[in-house]
Amino acid sequence: SNSTTTTLVSDGFDEEYDASAIRAEFKSYQYILPKPHILLQEQLSLETLREMIQLSNNKIDMPRFLKYECEGGVKPHHALCALLLEECTRDAPKERDGELICMWIGSWMVRALSFGFLQRQRNLPAEIIREQFNRIAHIIPSGLVCNNSKFLRDKIRNSGLPVPNFFLDQEDAKQFPPHIAMLVVLLDGEEESDYMGHIIYTTAWFLLSFVALILRLVLEVIGGAGAIWGGSEVFYLRNAENAEQCRAASIAVGVFCFVRFVVLNAPQHEDEGDILGPAGPWSLRVPARIRAVTNHPFHLFARARRL
Repeated sequence: SNSTTTTLVSDGFDEEYDASAIRAEFKSYQYILPKPHILLQEQLSLETLREMIQLSNNKIDMPRFLKYECEGGVKPHHALCALLLEECTRDAPKERDGELICMWIGSWMVRALSFGFLQRQRNLPAEIIREQFNRIAHIIPSGLVCNNSKFLRDKIRNSGLPVPNFFLDQEDAKQFPPHIAMLVVLLDGEEESDYMGHIIYTTAWFLLSFVALILRLVLEVIGGAGAIWGGSEVFYLRNAENAEQCRAASIAVGVFCFVRFVVLNAPQHEDEGDILGPAGPWSLRVPARIRAVTNHPFHLFARARRL
């Protein structure tokens, strides 16, 4: 496909700042950055990143998105838009055959079992960031110039689209900074987030969520039905004559418990960026991630399908 270059020009600074320039800058300070999940969990501020670069042994030119306005800096959401808009115009990177087959099977199973109401969950931060941006990319002009992210939020909301978590207001619990989103995407482009999709990690979290899901089903559904059956015997309400009636009552309670189980566990659009962290489970520290997955195990497998 024909690629186009997205350039951003900050006020009072005429030099073009496009995805190529952002990646070239990134090469110079990449080695001082922590792992992508650490960036998401700690959400290092712009000031902290500036200090890390200034204290590095090698002389590194300060990236434009970290410079102050008086230094000719570019807002982080400017740079993020330039980077992701350029990615939108390029062909998507080809997945390995094995990964494609697993993704296709997973997506098909989720849609089939949910009768088309759900879709496969995305748990890798860079995938989530790109998908959220791709929903709104068509309404962002290629030569975007704006003073703050409120302009973007208003434009997105006025178009009836969900605001990506990295463009939300800082006071919103689902928000994570746009400069962190950009660094995560850049690190992913250098294959520094491949460990997140490693089969060991994937299998471990899959087993944890599967066991948690089975346990919740046993406790909340089978346990409810069993409580009626067992309780009727404890209080001498069940005997040989009314055993079938008690059985019917247990089944009825079990059905109601199952409906409650589905209502509480079925993914909703509002859950995105909330239950499993603003950029998926990797944006939560391990203890919080374990608690989130065990409390809402189904969300690791599926999410609400957007029409």
